[in-house]
Amino acid sequence: MPICSAKLPGPKGIPLLGNLLQVKSDTIHNDIQKWGEEFGDVFKFRLGHIQLIGILDYEIIAEILKERPDLFIRQQKMGNILKDAGAHGLFTAEGDEWKLQRKIITKGLDVKHQQTFFPSILTSTERLFNKWEKAASLSGEANIQQDLFRFTVDVTTSLAFGIDMNTQEQSGSVIQDHMEKIFPTIFKRINSPIPFHKLLRTKVDKEFDKACEAIQMIVNDFVSDGKKRIIENPNLKDSPENMLDAILIAADEEGGMENKDVTGNLLTILLAGEDTTSHSLAWAASILIERPDIQEKCFQEVNTILGDKPFMDSFSLHTEMKYTEAVIMEAMRLKPVAPIMLFEPLEDTVIKGYEFKKGERLLTHMRSSYTRDENFSKASEMIPERWMKKGSPCPHHNTNAFTPFGSGPRFCPGRNLAMLEMKMVLSMLIKNFKISAKTPQEDIKEIMAFTMMPSNFEVKIQKR
Repeated sequence: MPICSAKLPGPKGIPLLGNLLQVKSDTIHNDIQKWGEEFGDVFKFRLGHIQLIGILDYEIIAEILKERPDLFIRQQKMGNILKDAGAHGLFTAEGDEWKLQRKIITKGLDVKHQQTFFPSILTSTERLFNKWEKAASLSGEANIQQDLFRFTVDVTTSLAFGIDMNTQEQSGSVIQDHMEKIFPTIFKRINSPIPFHKLLRTKVDKEFDKACEAIQMIVNDFVSDGKKRIIENPNLKDSPENMLDAILIAADEEGGMENKDVTGNLLTILLAGEDTTSHSLAWAASILIERPDIQEKCFQEVNTILGDKPFMDSFSLHTEMKYTEAVIMEAMRLKPVAPIMLFEPLEDTVIKGYEFKKGERLLTHMRSSYTRDENFSKASEMIPERWMKKGSPCPHHNTNAFTPFGSGPRFCPGRNLAMLEMKMVLSMLIKNFKISAKTPQEDIKEIMAFTMMPSNFEVKIQKR
């Protein structure tokens, strides 16, 4: 007989609050993993009046991902909060709405369009190179997190709207300022068991509302300008210059996608594209600081491929960066920016002997399976070679237990673009510079916000 939530083990709580006082919002991913180690791969806990089921078993998680969006959806609370921010798009859409938007957004992110967008990524990479070269010549120090965030802001706004924000060389950015107010509030609301923002409007809530409204107005203007540009230049239908053009053209060809859907998806791209890629790169850098041997191996590959070039100047070169890609994969395995995800079933369902009732809140812990020895040999160690097809020293390599970009029908359509950005930046960094620690490694903490990011750290940077 299937095990239902009532029969699941879990941490003991207190009346009314449940286990609320036992978790912290910025470390909740680690709190969940510790409970899993104590109570098993499927357990229950309660945050206030809300009961959740924690799931660490990768086979159950894989089945949930495979059955989306027909049998499982993202937690509706998250979708509603993102809708409040105006970011209702592919990330939050479900059912037939999702199927339509997926088809259109995927077209805007395919390899053909990535090749078209490559010059924009190259421009931002060159600016980042110039910034780090100057830092290496002057102070020998760099705030690498801020630099990476500005890089991804520039790339994302350029690809999404065809706008050159150039935050790397200019201080201040209207979009960036608004995003810094939106991200923390979204995560706080997702993790709050009580919707306090609906009961009492604080200064932070009012600033959030203003920021969301301002961002939507900016994006609406971009969309209007994009439609006019396509009418005035029909050749863009064959060679769109940015993601906005590609989405508008695909939406016109497919039909059924309204202006608000285009706007919502562009906001989703801004939210997803900036945070995830910059934090993944920051985690990779923080790990490489501790491993000069890996820096050197990466340098040997990049130097052979690029020769006298300081960075990739051709789209095709990224496919040759096998070891560099392995370093990125290993960094995402050890420090995934999305270690936890929230889902709920649309109907009662049984997976591996566990019954999940319609509407129950399921918190899946992705990283647990990434760091288990039965899935990955010496799982706690940074071993990029495990991702190489030849000469891997790791006999256990269960890629089914590793889903940094999701899996199943809702596999992230931005995966290839994110990998391209990361390979361009990491190869440029390693080709031209050596990085070492200024901030002690033990002081770099995991902080769970909208994504899992490292606490502030600085590096010493020197020219090779």
